[in-house]
Amino acid sequence: MPRRAPDLRFGPGTSGGFTPAGVAAFDNLRPAAVVRELIQNSLDAARNAGVSPAIVRFRLTRVHRDTVPGIESYERAFDKAVQTQETMTGGPLAGQAQLTAETIRSALAQDELDVLCVLDNGVGLDEQRMNALLSDGMSVKDGAATGTYGNGHSTAIPASDLRYLLYGGLTEGGHRIGAGHAVLASHYETGKRHQRSGDGFYIRDFQASHETLYDYATGRQLPGLIAQALDLIEAEAPHGTAVIIPSFNHFIEEQGLWPMVSHAASANFFVAIEEGDLVVSVEDHRWGTDEVPWALDRSNLAEVLDSHRDKRRAAAFLNGRRAYEAHGVYRTGERHLVETDAGAIEIRLRENPEGITRVDLCRNGMWITDRIPGVSQSFADQVPFHAVLSLNALDGRNLHDFIRIAEGPLHDAITIKRLPAPQRKACRSALGAITQWMLRNTRAVKSDAYLSDDFLTLDFGDAGGKGRGKSGNAFWGLPVTIQRSPARERHLFSTSGEPEEGAPSGEPQDGKGSDAPMGDRRRARPSLPAFFQAASCPAGESRRRIRIECEKGCADAQLRLIVDEALDATCERPGQDPYTPAVLDNITIDAKPAGDKDLIRWDDQVIGVRLGDLAEGASVEIETDYRLCGDFSDLSDPSLRVEVFRTEQSAETSSGANGGDGQEVEP
Repeated sequence: MPRRAPDLRFGPGTSGGFTPAGVAAFDNLRPAAVVRELIQNSLDAARNAGVSPAIVRFRLTRVHRDTVPGIESYERAFDKAVQTQETMTGGPLAGQAQLTAETIRSALAQDELDVLCVLDNGVGLDEQRMNALLSDGMSVKDGAATGTYGNGHSTAIPASDLRYLLYGGLTEGGHRIGAGHAVLASHYETGKRHQRSGDGFYIRDFQASHETLYDYATGRQLPGLIAQALDLIEAEAPHGTAVIIPSFNHFIEEQGLWPMVSHAASANFFVAIEEGDLVVSVEDHRWGTDEVPWALDRSNLAEVLDSHRDKRRAAAFLNGRRAYEAHGVYRTGERHLVETDAGAIEIRLRENPEGITRVDLCRNGMWITDRIPGVSQSFADQVPFHAVLSLNALDGRNLHDFIRIAEGPLHDAITIKRLPAPQRKACRSALGAITQWMLRNTRAVKSDAYLSDDFLTLDFGDAGGKGRGKSGNAFWGLPVTIQRSPARERHLFSTSGEPEEGAPSGEPQDGKGSDAPMGDRRRARPSLPAFFQAASCPAGESRRRIRIECEKGCADAQLRLIVDEALDATCERPGQDPYTPAVLDNITIDAKPAGDKDLIRWDDQVIGVRLGDLAEGASVEIETDYRLCGDFSDLSDPSLRVEVFRTEQSAETSSGANGGDGQEVEP
C-alpha cells in the first residue's frame, strides 16, 4: 500500500473547545515568554551538539497564504470546528472562543501572511525529538538541559493567529524531517465515525507502527516552507532546527521585532551571551522593508541592556533595569566557586550600600528567579549586596538537577516540594550552605550604633514562596540616625488655616518657582501623634516604594512625597523651607494601578494619592515614579519625605487642595 502524502490530519479525540488548557496557560501573549522558550531550546540543542556559540536567527518573511502546508485541510477543519462547537453549546460561540475564531477567520481571509522562522545550529530534530516536541510532557533532553521538549512548545502557539506551528529538523548526515501542529477545537468530519480532536498534525499518518508515534514527512516530501528553512540552516551549519510561525502576529505589540527579541534575549540570557555561548540575530526580509540585520552578542550586550534600562514592564521575567543591574554584577562582581554537598555553584558578589539586597539565580546561562527559597530572605542584618548565582550541569551535579526539577513550566520559580522527599532535604541543605557562605562573606550592619527607634525595617512583600504576593521581611538600605529638631515641629490641631506665629508668609518671591505644582508652597508642617509608620526606598531610577502602616486607624487618608527641607543628599542646599510636593506618575497601590479617583491634582499635575479609610493595623504599599519641579528641578539626588494626611471634608475639591490634618513621618 503506498504511503500517504503529508497533510494536516486530525485524529480521533475527546471533546475540546477553542481554548484548551495546554494553550490557555500561555495565552497571555508576552514576547519575553515566547522568545525565552525558543532561545532556551536552541541553546540546549547547541550544547547537545557540542557547538558554541549557539546561533539563533529570528527571520521575518511574508508568504502567500496558499504556501502554508496543509492550509486547505486547516480551513475545512476550522469550519467544522465552529459548526460543531455551536451545535454543542446551542448557540454562537461566546467569550474567548468567539475571539479566537474571529482572529483565525481574519487570518484566513488574508492573501499574504507574515511568517517568523526561528533557525538554530543545534543538534537538529530527529524522529525521537519530534515525537517529544509534538507530545504533552514527553522529554528526551538530558539532565544538562535548561528546559524540556514537550512542555514548553505550546508557549509559541498564541504567536500565530492561526495557532499553527511548523517544525523542521536537519541532523548530522543531512537527514531532514518536518511536521506541524495546529490547535483548533474538536469537530465531526463527514464520513468519520468518531469525533476528531482539536489538535491537528502535519504528518503522513498516525502511528505508523508500534515503535513510532507518527509517520513524518522526510527528504523530498517536505513542503517548500519547511524545506527552504532547512536550506538556510544547511548553508551555515551541518545541523539545526527550524520553528516556523505562520500568520505571525508580532505578539500583538506596536513595536519592531528587534526591540522585543533583544530585550527578552539580553535580559534572560545575559550569562550565556556574556560567556560567548549565545548569539541572537534578527532579520526582516519582507518586501518593501529596508531593515538591516541586527545581532546581539558579547560585544554589544552591555549596550543593548543599557538601551532597555527604562523598561519597567517585566513580562514575567526581568525588566530592563533589573537585567542591566544583574549583568553589571555578573560582569564586575567578585567571583567565587562555592562547594556544597550536592555540587558547586558560582557566585558573583558586589556590595550595594545604597540599594537593596538581591540574589539572582541563573542556570545554564538563563536567568531563572530572584526568589530562592531559604536564600533570598536571610540577609536583613547585612549591608545590602547584589549576588548573581550561576549554576551549570557540570559543576552543579545533583544541585543542578534539583533546581531544574523544582522549576515551573516557564522556568521562572523554584518550588522545592516538586522534589521527592529525600531530594527536598538535600536541596534545602545545599541552599542553606550557600546562604551561610554569603552571610560569612558579606558585611553585617553594626546595629549597636543606632537606637532602635531611629530606623525602621518593614515587611515589603518581596519574599519568595508560592505566589508572588507573599510577604517577608527585607532590609532596605543602610540605617541612618535621624536628627530630629523639636523646635521645628508644629502643632496639629490648628484649624484656622492661618500660619502660626513666626511661620513664613507663603508669598513667592520674585516669581521664583512659578512652575511648581502648588500656588502657595510654604505652610506650617504639622505632626500627628503616632498614627502612622512609614518606610521608603528606591525602586528604580526616579521611582520610590513606600510602605505605610496605620496603627490607630485613619479616615480619608492621603499621601504625598515632599522635598525634605530643600536638601539634596549632599546637604549642599540648606537654608530654605519651601513646601514642594513631587509630581507623581505610574502609581500603584498594593500592586494595582491607581485609578483616576485615587489621584490628587494641582494644575493638572498629580501631587498626591488618596489612600481612603485605613483601618487600625492596616498597611498599604505604594510605588510611584516622581519628578521635582520649581526651585528643586535640578536636584539630582533629592532627600525626600513621606507625608500622610487625614483629609478634611471641606478641603476635598476637584483641584486636590490640601486637607487640614496632616502628619510628617521620616522615610
